[in-house]
Amino acid sequence: MEERFARHWGLIDVERLHLTPIKVIGTGSVGSFTTLSLVKMGAHQIEVWDDDLIDEVNISNQFYRIMDIGEYKVDALQSLINDFEGVTIINHPAKHNGSQDLNGIVIVALDSMLPRKRIWDSIKGKENVELFIDPRMGGRVARIYAVNPRNGIKEYEKTLYTDDESAPERCTERTIIYNVLGISSLICKLIEDHFRTPVEGCQEIILDYATYTLMKC
Repeated sequence: MEERFARHWGLIDVERLHLTPIKVIGTGSVGSFTTLSLVKMGAHQIEVWDDDLIDEVNISNQFYRIMDIGEYKVDALQSLINDFEGVTIINHPAKHNGSQDLNGIVIVALDSMLPRKRIWDSIKGKENVELFIDPRMGGRVARIYAVNPRNGIKEYEKTLYTDDESAPERCTERTIIYNVLGISSLICKLIEDHFRTPVEGCQEIILDYATYTLMKC
C-alpha cells in the first residue's frame, strides 16, 4: 500500500482512510466522482446506494460511460471502481430510506431534501457516525455541510427546508462538470481535515464559480 499511495502518504492518514467505513447515498454526479476520488486516496470500505438507471443525459456530468446507459448507477460504478482501482465497493441498487444502519462517514449526495432529512434523522446523535457530509448543488454554486452528528444538530437543522421551498432551476442549468468535480474535491478535503481535527458542530463551505469565491463558515 505504501508505494501505491506514496505521493500523498504525508498528506492524509491513508491507513485510517483505508479502514473507515464510508457510506455514499446517491451515486449521480457528486456521488460517483466522490467515490472514485476517495478510493484513489485510499478508501476501501465504501458502500453505495442508488436506485436510478443511467440515462444519456447523465454522461456529461457523471462518472459513467456511454456503454453504461440503461444500467443501474451503482452496478456500473462498482465495475468502474474495480477496473480503475482493483477495489470492490458494496453496491445497493435501491433507495436508502433511513432504516438501514449507517456508520463511519456518511455522504448524502441526493437531489431532494426529504430523503436527506430522513437519513439525517436516522443518524443524528449516534456515536458510530463520526461525520455527516451534505453537498448541495445548483448550476455554478454549491454549499457543502460537514456535521458532527452529536453536537452539530441544531445548527445543521436550521439549513433544512422542504422541496417545495427550494428555488426551481431550469433543467438546462442544474449541473456542470467543473462544479461537480469541485464539490467532490472539497468533500475529500473535508475528510482529510476531519482526520486531523475532528469536526465540531456544523461547518459550511460555499463554492461559487460565478464569482470565483470559496468561503468556509
